[in-house]
Amino acid sequence: MNITKNKFGYIRVSSKSQETNFSLDSQKQELLKRGIDEANIRVEIGSAADSLQDRPVLNRLINEELQENDLLMVTKIDRCARNTLEFLKIQENLYQRSITFVALDIPHSEDLAVNKFIATTLSALATFENERRRDRQRQGIEAAKKAGRYKGRKSVITKKLIQEVSDLREKKQLNVTAIAKLTGRSRGTIYRVLKEELGYVSNRLVKP
Repeated sequence: MNITKNKFGYIRVSSKSQETNFSLDSQKQELLKRGIDEANIRVEIGSAADSLQDRPVLNRLINEELQENDLLMVTKIDRCARNTLEFLKIQENLYQRSITFVALDIPHSEDLAVNKFIATTLSALATFENERRRDRQRQGIEAAKKAGRYKGRKSVITKKLIQEVSDLREKKQLNVTAIAKLTGRSRGTIYRVLKEELGYVSNRLVKP
């Protein structure tokens, strides 16, 4: 078993409106109970859809702060990864550097090899179950279409969101990543609003 040197925690909430709410406090309290010093807890505000590169706090923690035999703890897998594949990539990166990664929502061990085995196995099972769920959803949609009851998914693009994006882009001159973080929406959704609703063209976001 590896001997842990320093323990770090990572907390993420999805928008500034949640910064002081129960989600942030409950994550912090859970990490404190597990022996993480408050000085070693890193907090980030950003959308769950953001990639690792779009999460500067997590990116800096993984690539600059964590050292060999350190431990990184999160309350749930989805606090640090968008999906199972991204979670496994982060875990493999840390494993190769002898850094233990613990997600409290799955069985875990502070033994590096045991923890990796548990997480990989459970992630594979989760992927399998997600595929089964998607199959059931597809079957349900097909049945609803045949019965004439399917209305499609409700769009996340609302008049309110369009106005928010317009103000943040045109008045404050913010980029897509910043707008996504402030609105709690994915970068893809923000691009759609800018192009389809506000008349911007290309990824350079210029108006004709």
